[in-house]
Amino acid sequence: MYMRKIPAALLILAFLAGCSGARKSGGAANSGKNTRVETSGATPPAFALPGVPMKSDLPIAGVEEKTSETPAAPAPEAAPAEVKPEEAKPPAAAADTSGELDFHLAAAGKYAARKKYRSAAAEYGAALGFLPAGDARAVRLLERQGAMLLRAGDAPRAGEHFLSAIKKAEELKTSGKELADSYLGLGYCMEKAKRIPDAINSYEKALEFSGSKKIKARIAKTISDLKSLPK
Repeated sequence: MYMRKIPAALLILAFLAGCSGARKSGGAANSGKNTRVETSGATPPAFALPGVPMKSDLPIAGVEEKTSETPAAPAPEAAPAEVKPEEAKPPAAAADTSGELDFHLAAAGKYAARKKYRSAAAEYGAALGFLPAGDARAVRLLERQGAMLLRAGDAPRAGEHFLSAIKKAEELKTSGKELADSYLGLGYCMEKAKRIPDAINSYEKALEFSGSKKIKARIAKTISDLKSLPK
């Protein structure tokens, strides 16, 4: 009987101890809850993900943070540059064309030596473009053009160049062998065209400007022969 009462007393003591422990644990829980409220944000609740702020910690929408910095004033616009009228540029110096001139003259000589007379005439014509204005050598180049075309068998065109050479000589008021050769070539073209009076007139001019006695003798003989032809 005595043994049965002892376990009953132990059970009562154990029950009372359990209730006391429950009250203590409940008080501790309440104390912890108050600590969570007082220290909001110190430790995230169990349902918050690590690194993700709670809604209460986010800034209020529509409220912008103000900075203490004052916005810089815009830089003043630069004054427009003064527009000045363009100054007149000095005329460019005349290009040195001696190289081109010599090139075409050399080419003309090479073509003539190979009996490519039309090509030679073209080169003499190209050389004309590199002569300065008023250069008396233009008479010689025009005469050479006519001579090359005459050798190529183109007497009509050759006559045109001989006539151009004569007019150029009159323009530049020059005379000499070039003018004599131009009249001689024109006379031959007129003779080929059966224009005997014009041929005689040109030959007589060639005789006047020629300085070679041998050439003069030949021209005089030609004039005499043409005059002796039956009319």
